[in-house]
Amino acid sequence: MKNELDGIISNFVNKRLSENIKEVLTTNKNAIVLDFDEIDQFSPELGDSVLKQPEETLDTIKYFVNETSIPHKALDIEIRVKNLPKNAQMLVREIRSKHIGLLVQVQGLIKTAASVRPVASAIDFECQSCGHITKVEQKDMTQKAPSICTNCGKKGRFKSVKKYLVDTQRITLEEAPEDLEGGEQPEHINIILKKDLVDPKFERNIIPGNKVIVSGIINESAIYYPSGKRSNTSDTFISASFVEAVEQGYEDVLVTKEEEMAIRELANDKMIYNKLKNSIAPNIYGHDNIKEAIVLQLFGGVRKIAASGNSVIRGDMHILLVGDPGTSKSSMLKYIAGIAPKARYVVGMGSSAAGLTATIVKDDATRSYILEAGALPLTNKGLLMIDELDKMNKDDRVAMHEALEQQTISISKANIHATLSAQTSVLAAANPKMGRFNPFDVISAQIELPPTLINRFDLIFILKDRPDKETDMLIAQRILEANKDINKNKPEIPPNIMKKYIAFAKQNIKPKLSMEAMKAIEEFYLKLRAQYSTEGDEVKPIPISARQLEAIVRLTEASAKVKLSDYATLEDAKRAIDLMMSYLGDVGVDSSTGQLDIDRIITGIPSSQRNTALTIKSIIKSEVDNMPMGSAVALSKIYDAAEKVGIDNEKVDAAITVLKKEGEIFEPKPSFIKLL
Repeated sequence: MKNELDGIISNFVNKRLSENIKEVLTTNKNAIVLDFDEIDQFSPELGDSVLKQPEETLDTIKYFVNETSIPHKALDIEIRVKNLPKNAQMLVREIRSKHIGLLVQVQGLIKTAASVRPVASAIDFECQSCGHITKVEQKDMTQKAPSICTNCGKKGRFKSVKKYLVDTQRITLEEAPEDLEGGEQPEHINIILKKDLVDPKFERNIIPGNKVIVSGIINESAIYYPSGKRSNTSDTFISASFVEAVEQGYEDVLVTKEEEMAIRELANDKMIYNKLKNSIAPNIYGHDNIKEAIVLQLFGGVRKIAASGNSVIRGDMHILLVGDPGTSKSSMLKYIAGIAPKARYVVGMGSSAAGLTATIVKDDATRSYILEAGALPLTNKGLLMIDELDKMNKDDRVAMHEALEQQTISISKANIHATLSAQTSVLAAANPKMGRFNPFDVISAQIELPPTLINRFDLIFILKDRPDKETDMLIAQRILEANKDINKNKPEIPPNIMKKYIAFAKQNIKPKLSMEAMKAIEEFYLKLRAQYSTEGDEVKPIPISARQLEAIVRLTEASAKVKLSDYATLEDAKRAIDLMMSYLGDVGVDSSTGQLDIDRIITGIPSSQRNTALTIKSIIKSEVDNMPMGSAVALSKIYDAAEKVGIDNEKVDAAITVLKKEGEIFEPKPSFIKLL
């Protein structure tokens, strides 16, 4: 049987691989990659042998390629197989002991990737008695030496004289979220890459967060106790035959000439913005401004890097949705996660700082510490959906600050100092402070997130559940239609086309602001800031800051990308300004003055409240000056003095809270205030 199979392999090499061999010789490649269909079509027996006895069969093919086909050439060409049939494809959780030794195909996300290290595949040992050399294959974690000399038969010490080193890398593959059902936890498996698979040109494929398809042979390795004794339990790993990156980031999506023509035709459609907007969660009625903003977030602005490399302006946008329960926040996030080529959906309550950013873990094989990336770096150049952001631990939320603004994650632990790239757009959702918006309180005061985090979002949208007969009827109709026929409300642009459209725009279009667009944005910014300017020592309300100006530029660039235009027009600038005013009108209004005040978002304290605080501080100082040194002022006196200048007790209490928070005053005993 073996001789028959050798004959089939010899014919296969001579008839089908001659061109592959020539290509390897001319391009200095180290491997021939075979499609399984090519093997199976030539000989079903050979295909069956590759799956069931992969190590022996592939070694035989390698022998004929390296020795028979090219005599007198010292070559070491690897044979690799990809695109295995359905019966050889499986999930990591489906691997059992019966699969050991078989060639299988799995896919998932790279969770960790250790450094490339030289590992001895075989060692030559010299007998100290007769000098005979014995070559021992090394297939375990610990070095294996011969127990007896095959020449003189003596037992004794053997000296290692030569190691056959092979560059090796170990990665951990985690099942992809879309392959899981219900509450299943993703399973992991170690993948061993060797030789050409760890070549620097493959480095881009082997990055934590990348989704890959791996074909390889399932093997088992011994598990050792800390004492050094070998356990009866074994661990499974895969010796990779081939690794292929699945389309993940926008830059990896391939767009054909025909698809490009269709995309350009869409971009020239005057109704393209409406079509894109109607293609975002079509089963959800309304929220047009939010859907439009999400479309622009998907296209993104332009990342700008100074020639020195020291200055970077991000092009990715962050959007926060804060709304009452039942306003379709989570449904919208999950829909976007399904249409973006590189996206992750996480829930705040189940996420930690380490899970979102990065952490240090101990490598079981090398006993060294390695970096394990979290959700933000894993979705680099993609989109991260964070649901229930308000439910996250306060300390964990702080870890997001650097990633949202600088788009990097710095970590210094266990002698590892690294900076991970996190060019990630964030679409987050949160509930109001009391679970539902209070119509009698200002909106910004009901968002239970720190101002330092809120300020890093380009746009914030408020979703209120208000009874309205006409709107309620339309929402009910949309929900009932979806339950009757979930495919009735189809997106105007199919998800696969939309994905290609966005990818093409992000790959090829880097729009610049036209003079008209720049002038419109500049006039809007200056006019808004000048509108509320005042004279004297009073704290001025700041309606808009430089951060919002940069956000308008990003939105304008994204609007131009939709049209595949190299220049952002006045129309694009107006669309961006309208979205920004919608955001500021909802969140940035000081209820006591009716004016726009960005301080309500940035610091949580509007300028009117700061002015009141300054007045109260002045009253306290005036009272202290008329009292013995070190005396505290009674709260009742402050109330009386404040009432004379038109400040009620409620505002006095709010001002005192602000002054305490800023370390200007303290309360030595109840109802008495003292300056610091």
